Amino acid sequence: MLLTTGNYYVFLIAIFFAYSLISRKYSWRVAFLALASYFFYAQSGLIPVLMLWIVSTIDFFTTQQMVKTTEQSKRKLLLATSLVIDIGTLCVFKYANFFLESTSSGLSFLGLTLQLPHLNLIVPMGISFFIFQSVALTVDVYRKDVEPAKGYLEHLAYIAFFPTLIAGPILRARQFLPQLREKVTLTSELGGQALFLIIFGLLKKIAIADYLATNFVDRVFDFPERFSAFEVLMAVYGYALQIYADFSGYSDIAIGSALLLGFTLPANFNLPYRSSDLAEFWRRWHISLSTWLRDYVFFTIAGARARSTSLLYIGLLVTMLIGGLWHGATWTFVFWGLLHGVGLVIVRAFEVLRKKYTFLPTSKSTWWRVASVIITFHFVCFTWIFFKAESLSQALAVLRQLTSLSFDCSNLAWPVAVMIFLGLASQWLPEKLWEKAEKAFVILPAPAQALVIFLVATGLYFVASSDVVPFIYAQF
Repeated sequence: MLLTTGNYYVFLIAIFFAYSLISRKYSWRVAFLALASYFFYAQSGLIPVLMLWIVSTIDFFTTQQMVKTTEQSKRKLLLATSLVIDIGTLCVFKYANFFLESTSSGLSFLGLTLQLPHLNLIVPMGISFFIFQSVALTVDVYRKDVEPAKGYLEHLAYIAFFPTLIAGPILRARQFLPQLREKVTLTSELGGQALFLIIFGLLKKIAIADYLATNFVDRVFDFPERFSAFEVLMAVYGYALQIYADFSGYSDIAIGSALLLGFTLPANFNLPYRSSDLAEFWRRWHISLSTWLRDYVFFTIAGARARSTSLLYIGLLVTMLIGGLWHGATWTFVFWGLLHGVGLVIVRAFEVLRKKYTFLPTSKSTWWRVASVIITFHFVCFTWIFFKAESLSQALAVLRQLTSLSFDCSNLAWPVAVMIFLGLASQWLPEKLWEKAEKAFVILPAPAQALVIFLVATGLYFVASSDVVPFIYAQF
């Protein structure tokens, strides 16, 4: 059930009214939210639901036992058991064939022939998100940073919370569970904010991301040799806007849907293309994943203070390699993660050199700030080529066409060019402008809000692609 389809909004409206009726009683609303979330996920098939339930159930009992014992060896055993099951499940369903195929290719390169089986496994939608969310809870309980769920249904409702289940944001227990235990209070202002976020998310997804994908970007990446270097470059810029609009649009819809039920979730994006270095980019892009990788991978390797320079660099590389693999079981994602890891190492090394050599430019310098933003944006765009490409050979074909230095724009429609320019330029609009737009919608009377929603829905109906375009991050 995609968040851009009419079925989802019929489901959301029904859940909203039913949840409002039973929300005063804690046990009822927890049970209802768990059932509603499992019904939502059941639309993707029986096996995904069973996997979600099994992982959630094992981690529930694991975390419950952790708080009942003070014996450290037992706590470590419980943690190890949970991690092996969670990460093992993710590896089997998402990475087994990748490892088997890579092993077979590696042996063939060495002159050895070994036919390894191909497993007919269907990767459950959003598996990376609910696995990472479950891992976070288990590790946090082990570290005594958070208390586990009070009951089984509360645990199920947290892991399977339907607005964020398919593509995040990745929730932390400390963010969600206290709100689940509080009495639901939805004011007209919060309701207006929720509707604004959903409308804005739909505009990003359908009017920008899907339009760019179907009318330009996909065609260029599929057959880069048919386009000029300038058109390929514009497609790369277009994909940078497309993936931002697609994923931040999903996050807006998810956060808005949660807000309708009384849950305030943290932002997942913060104008990432205005970043002046790669570290800042990852503080602004997919914030829930970048903080997850920082807290549970990087700190595990390098430590919270990262006193060792070598451990710091190794931690950055390993963290981003895992981040790349998290996105998908292909060498393009591995290479994408490696590029970001190397980029973060270079940024960190430059910061060390800048403290040592005073003649190097500082962030206070205006020209350096502008140059840094331009360099960072183009490095991110360069890495997006590998993220978007279905294979390394396709990525190299795009890069090869870029280096042809040919100029022709006959295949670039002016609406596409204008959208790319305005979409990227909007990253530099004052943040207060968005706040004023939201406030203006919120203070409108209900009939006026309904009229705005109707006009937006009508417009989206006419610009929408004839085929439903899935969210990019739903595949992860």
